[in-house]
Amino acid sequence: MGEARAGSARLVAIRQTAAYTPHMSTQPRPAFAGASVLVLVLGSAAVGCRSAAEPGSRRVVGIIDNGGTGITPLVVPDTVYVQVPFLATVTTFGGACDHPDGSDVSTRGLLADVTPYDLLPPPETICIALLRASPRSIALTFTAPGTGVVRLHGRSFGGGDVTLQRVVVVRP
Repeated sequence: MGEARAGSARLVAIRQTAAYTPHMSTQPRPAFAGASVLVLVLGSAAVGCRSAAEPGSRRVVGIIDNGGTGITPLVVPDTVYVQVPFLATVTTFGGACDHPDGSDVSTRGLLADVTPYDLLPPPETICIALLRASPRSIALTFTAPGTGVVRLHGRSFGGGDVTLQRVVVVRP
């Protein structure tokens, strides 16, 4: 019997709520209202995260410390072939306004050294505080069979130098 009353009370409350209609304006919204909000949002984004290629930008050795994200900064195939180019994926980490800006690659025999660069915006730029991964593909070629080594040179978030390496089987 207590459940029936509780159920009835809920039913009454629902009926009362459904019967209440607040007084709302029935005037149509101007057609440009949505567009003006969009312009404000896009305008704010443009000012907040400008192009990193503008004056005052700095080209720096990329951060390859993944900050605990679990993303591997250097990915290479296990096995490659002599004189056949293969792709290494190099990932740098930075802020929302940092952009990949090429890499230096040096290959000698069975050793490949890769140093990625990022372009940082001018210091006064306002950017969203977010850790962003910036992967890029780099073509490498080994000239002899054996055990190849790909070394990735970069920086840590603390500013120190970091070198990661991966071993690759190079078949004839």
